[in-house]
Amino acid sequence: MVDRKKSVDEAIDEVAGETSAGLGGVKESLARAQQSVDSARAVIQDGQGKARDKGQTAAERAKVYLEDAKLALAEARDKIGALAASAREQAEILYANVKEQYEALMAKVKELYGQAKKKISEMDLKGKGDEIVEYVRMNPGKAILIAVAVGFVIGYATRPRD
Repeated sequence: MVDRKKSVDEAIDEVAGETSAGLGGVKESLARAQQSVDSARAVIQDGQGKARDKGQTAAERAKVYLEDAKLALAEARDKIGALAASAREQAEILYANVKEQYEALMAKVKELYGQAKKKISEMDLKGKGDEIVEYVRMNPGKAILIAVAVGFVIGYATRPRD
């Protein structure tokens, strides 16, 4: 397990480095396979016009080259498998980190929601409404000025601009 948590960028850089190194090995293996197949083809073409015993020798040499190509392709397959496993492991680590952060964030959101819900439930909205009505009855001039000012601010804030 990783001792310290990696950032997404660090994990991507690490996977990219491993992928570049692994793809270099795959490229070398595929080049060897191609070279072996080319050699086998050349030997077969060379042996076509010669005597039967030379054709037999050519076929045996071609068989050796084809076996070498088979080994090189198997090596390339193994390297690609290792790259895929490494990428999968990094993705799992990143997923676990993101999931942990998500769960912590959800817990915090639930806590804040609970606090807000509690404060709202403690408020007496009907009582506040009654206090506002009483204030307007006692101070009608101030209430009108406040309403005009609030209307002006809302109108100014929501007007369309060019």
